[in-house]
Amino acid sequence: MIDNLDSRNIYQATTMLLSGRPTKPVDVLFFHGRLFGDDTGLFELAADLVKNKMVGIVALFGNEGERVGSNIPFEANPGKTWYRKQLIEYGVPPDQIIFAAEGGYHTELESDGFLTLAAEKGWLSGAILTQPHQLLRATLGMVRAMQQQWYVMNVYTVTPPTTNWNEIVFGSQGMEAKPRVDHIVDELVRVAKYQQDGGLVSFTELFAYLEKRDRNELVLGPTERGSQLFTRGLPSGI
Repeated sequence: MIDNLDSRNIYQATTMLLSGRPTKPVDVLFFHGRLFGDDTGLFELAADLVKNKMVGIVALFGNEGERVGSNIPFEANPGKTWYRKQLIEYGVPPDQIIFAAEGGYHTELESDGFLTLAAEKGWLSGAILTQPHQLLRATLGMVRAMQQQWYVMNVYTVTPPTTNWNEIVFGSQGMEAKPRVDHIVDELVRVAKYQQDGGLVSFTELFAYLEKRDRNELVLGPTERGSQLFTRGLPSGI
């Protein structure tokens, strides 16, 4: 077992997120940047959601694929301009694609940028789009961003219906190419580390958030509460 991770929490959280697709239209789709080769099925799904009016806007990350601490484009991923071009080629109208603020060189910073954009636009509902093994970390980071920015949304999760787990793709920061299945453990190691460092919420906080969301008990938009959000036992009107 990976230190600081309970397999029961991982199983429960992953199961909930993999079946967390929105049942009614949302304001925005948060499209995280993926590493080279790891975008299989994502553009098709984003375009389908827009076509079927399940998503109003597709929000892309705000960099050109630079690695953390670097200013060289396309080292970590193909970059926001390429992602926008791909979306348009799949049929997403250009006026329904928007970039988050510059920066966001990893998932945590992308979540911060997405939520900042959502607060500026007044969006109250959204969905996270990424590969299935990355949904957990991305959602834990989005809930942390809500706590830190004091802005609450109903956020759901979407992922391609099929996944080739033996496809060779690059991993974190575009550094290591190996079968997608071999990146799963790497993701869990990051979850444990980033939870310990405070960059991701705990599983308790995630489950509390999902419960309040599914019970329609979230007070959406700006809030006066910060780190106390989404802790089990708090009054329902949060």
